[in-house]
Amino acid sequence: MPASVVVRKPDAARRAEVVRAAAVEFGAHGLAGARLDAIAAHVGISHPRIVQLFGTKRRLFIVAVEDAFDQVAAAFEAAEPDLIRLGEGYRRLLQRRPDVGLVMFQGYAAAADDEVRAAVRHRYLRLQRLVARRTGADARQVRTFFATGLVITVSTVLDLPGRPADARWSAWILERSRAGEALEGAGG
Repeated sequence: MPASVVVRKPDAARRAEVVRAAAVEFGAHGLAGARLDAIAAHVGISHPRIVQLFGTKRRLFIVAVEDAFDQVAAAFEAAEPDLIRLGEGYRRLLQRRPDVGLVMFQGYAAAADDEVRAAVRHRYLRLQRLVARRTGADARQVRTFFATGLVITVSTVLDLPGRPADARWSAWILERSRAGEALEGAGG
């Protein structure tokens, strides 16, 4: 095909491409620093086309953050219904798609924006309910799961050398939580 030929794709396929490119751009630069023209160039469309598809940069950011939460939810749904197995599925997702963890971090960082905070809060709580429903974990176990997940996210996204140790530590903490053991210094 000549370079000047534009390939028309259905809006749903184009939206998915834009969201994936947006995840990389927003993950690297955040809401304030990301550029719609960079996202557009990555998928071979115009900046106005992105605006036509998503409206505003903030809206595209929120869609990218929601997609990251969807990716995590899908990993949790695919795993055996056990906290440790869900954690392993999450770690594998982050290894395969580091942009997922980065976009989630950027969502937390942009939570000073009311619209972003509302979207992130909603998706975070929904993810907690999913974990509780799939595993039967109580509120303390779910908090422990998400706290250890933060360690896994940081270790994986930053490619820290102690990642296997962090995964073992997280599994150890979750085992203690599941067994109902007191965690020294963990608070209530």
